[in-house]
Amino acid sequence: MTVRRVFVIWKNPLFYESARLLLKHPDVIWVGAAQHMSAVHEEILKLQPDTILFERTVAGFPADLMEIIQAETWDVRLIGLSLEDNKINLFQREHQTVVEAGDLLQFVLG
Repeated sequence: MTVRRVFVIWKNPLFYESARLLLKHPDVIWVGAAQHMSAVHEEILKLQPDTILFERTVAGFPADLMEIIQAETWDVRLIGLSLEDNKINLFQREHQTVVEAGDLLQFVLG
């Protein structure tokens, strides 16, 4: 199985801790995390993670994150997870939505 390099963007400490517990897996490497979107641009460009997991809000995908992804050439998977409606949104040239917590690991590992 391919090792996935994950960067996490979070606002709520519960989101961060939950993601960390759900993604404890030998094929998942945490390359970085940030609590605020404003702090991630340079880190994401430098680290080039395979997967960016972020806490999705009612507003949806942060525009800054979409700009980074559209401007860069490496293949990256965006996973937006909402604590408000218990939905996971996967964006990797397509959009999928599921509601099972265990699906997060499957989305990350592909």
